[in-house]
Amino acid sequence: MANHFIKFFILTSCILSSYILFAQVRQVGKIVELNSNGKAISGASVEVISSDDVQPAVSDDNGVFIFNFSKKKNGDIAYNLRVYKSGYEVVNNQLISNGIILTDRDTLRIVLAEPAKLAEARANYYQIFDDYHVNLYKKQADDLKNKLEINELALDEYEKRLSAAENDLKDASAKIADYADRFARINKDDMDSVSRMAFAALDNGDVEGALRVYANFNSYQRLSQKIQQRDDANASIKALIPGMLDEIEIRLVVGGTENRRIIGEMYDKIIEADSLNNGLVVHNAIHFYSDELNVEKVMKYGKMLERHYSSKILMSYVYMYMGRMASRINDLENAQLYLGKAMTAADEARNFGVDNSYFDVMINYPMQELGIMYYQNFEYEKSEQMLRKALKIRKRMSEADHKFDGEYANTLSCLSVILSDQAKYDSALICANEAIRIETAALPKDPQKLAPMLANFYQIRGSIYLDMSDFQNAKHSFEESLRIFEDNEITNFNTDSYLSTLYKFAKTEYHLNDFEAASRGYEKLLDLCVKYGKDNDYYDEYVALANENYGDIFFKQKDYEKALEHYDFGRKIYEKPTGNQRASRLHLVNNYTRLGKVYFELGEKEKAEEFFLNSYSIIKGFYDEDNVSYRTMYESTCHHVSEFYKKIGKKREAKKYERLKGER
Repeated sequence: MANHFIKFFILTSCILSSYILFAQVRQVGKIVELNSNGKAISGASVEVISSDDVQPAVSDDNGVFIFNFSKKKNGDIAYNLRVYKSGYEVVNNQLISNGIILTDRDTLRIVLAEPAKLAEARANYYQIFDDYHVNLYKKQADDLKNKLEINELALDEYEKRLSAAENDLKDASAKIADYADRFARINKDDMDSVSRMAFAALDNGDVEGALRVYANFNSYQRLSQKIQQRDDANASIKALIPGMLDEIEIRLVVGGTENRRIIGEMYDKIIEADSLNNGLVVHNAIHFYSDELNVEKVMKYGKMLERHYSSKILMSYVYMYMGRMASRINDLENAQLYLGKAMTAADEARNFGVDNSYFDVMINYPMQELGIMYYQNFEYEKSEQMLRKALKIRKRMSEADHKFDGEYANTLSCLSVILSDQAKYDSALICANEAIRIETAALPKDPQKLAPMLANFYQIRGSIYLDMSDFQNAKHSFEESLRIFEDNEITNFNTDSYLSTLYKFAKTEYHLNDFEAASRGYEKLLDLCVKYGKDNDYYDEYVALANENYGDIFFKQKDYEKALEHYDFGRKIYEKPTGNQRASRLHLVNNYTRLGKVYFELGEKEKAEEFFLNSYSIIKGFYDEDNVSYRTMYESTCHHVSEFYKKIGKKREAKKYERLKGER
């Protein structure tokens, strides 16, 4: 019996040894508690849901666990790592959510924390950041007031700078909750001595003191020197980078032009030093440059990752940023290419084992972006198809977790716009009403963030009614949108939507023949464009539109000189060189038609003919490119030209344009 037991033991040992021996890669991991001086957590279960070649593991008394993959090898990516320990949650989930790169050289470090301690840390950081930005605003406001009182500043410059400070405070306030959560999850046990000193100052509420610690250490200059001596400095380089990343986090919270410039320089230097060893850092740099609208850097670093990094999850997001940037510069070919690559990478990640819920999160964003891009390129059918796919996924996400309600409502609103543009008004209203219902239900959770979105959804519904010529319902929707906007703070993020609502509301009052109310609306819009657009041309289009529509009121009242004054003001704006000449030329079609009409009424027939023909010439060019998207505008312009020629007795010319109007 003893011999039998020994044989069994030897056989079992051999089988176990051969399993380990033939493992392609042996990944060691350790689970520790957040900010505990490295306290190990035992009894945590760890498994890789997507891999059938590895057994689940449990952390031992030292917090250590081991995965022995029989099929995967060094450099492969394992997706869907699940960690569970009662009373704890994973802190560094960004590290594992993109998939872990397997290596037998480094230990996978997983950090857990008790939810109550995380919540306490979040609340503390929220208070620190909120106090910092409020005090910064008060200091700036007091300084500006003092300069105004001693005549160092003119009143208009004072108002401009005070408004900028107010907007900085509002923008910072919108981001504080996110930053508080990020800082609560930082494990100070892993910090170098410099970051420990900086965060000690930060935790005492001294944000500027934390930055001074980093400034005195001058990690950027040290890293630059190490790069020049790279052959002898690799270990030192790796030691410097974590502290620089901690510094970046603080500078992101503080914000401002100078800090964003420094952050960009730091990311550039880190990538120069260590670009191929930390794809997540490069991804974060791309994300930063995407927010900065720096197309060149997004494309440069995106292509770098594409060549050297294999994480399909990470690359799906990177491709989405690249596609978004290409779309911003109207490079539609590359926008479509990279957004398509984003969806392909998401599909490949699912094939490697990413679960369906995470796949949904990955795939819906490029779908949404691609749908919007098709819309901007007037490809309505493709746009509708893509957004319906995104909508189906976002509905599923919303039903599984209400934190995705906003994304679902946003897609509904985008789809409603596209449907309305195709005159599918009933379907458009269904989508808009559902978006309003969802956002209204979610509003109490975060009024500051969600109110502008809800106001925008009401504006979209009003626009649908306006397209249907249902002016009374349009007015009610625009009134509700304006009420929500004006009950909340107008920030840089929602000024454009607020002005658009105001313009459409005034336009609706015009259609309801309440010219006095419409005039008040246009006057208010023009005043706000001056306020928000001082020293730049960003709101020129609203100024032009308001003047044109204001001119319509005077035209209807037969005050043709006043009408001409406003129409001509709009013309000068549309004729200026802009970044979007295509949109400006489309606006000129209607503007020139208006000018043709008013010059006819003023008895200047030659000038009237000149503007009518200019209007026709522009729309004919668009119609020749796409006789579906521009048919309505083309036929309307032909009709106006034909009517003009009838009035001046040129019947042959009138018939010519009447015939062109009906061509197919």
